[in-house]
Amino acid sequence: MTLQEILDTLQNTMQQLEDAGVNDTNKHDLRRVITRLKIALEGAIFDPLRELDSVQVPDTSQLKALAVQVQQEIDNEKARVALVQKLVAVSKKVIRAAGVPLPV
Repeated sequence: MTLQEILDTLQNTMQQLEDAGVNDTNKHDLRRVITRLKIALEGAIFDPLRELDSVQVPDTSQLKALAVQVQQEIDNEKARVALVQKLVAVSKKVIRAAGVPLPV
């Protein structure tokens, strides 16, 4: 995987999190990683051979699979939220039918 492919994968994952309304520390950490990677890529444009010998190649084989898992978890969370909303709606109907007033 090239650095650009990694950046694209991370940006797609970030967009999925934003589309799902996720707002937690992990999303903010991901945003920082993306920003740092963009800065590193811009720096590499000016000096692509700088410290090439000291670069360690990380294992990126799991990155795409993990991005897919993130999407699956987003989908699961959306389903959970919908289920809870349905539970609350049905509960309100039952409580009202029992004659118990509910605040608006």
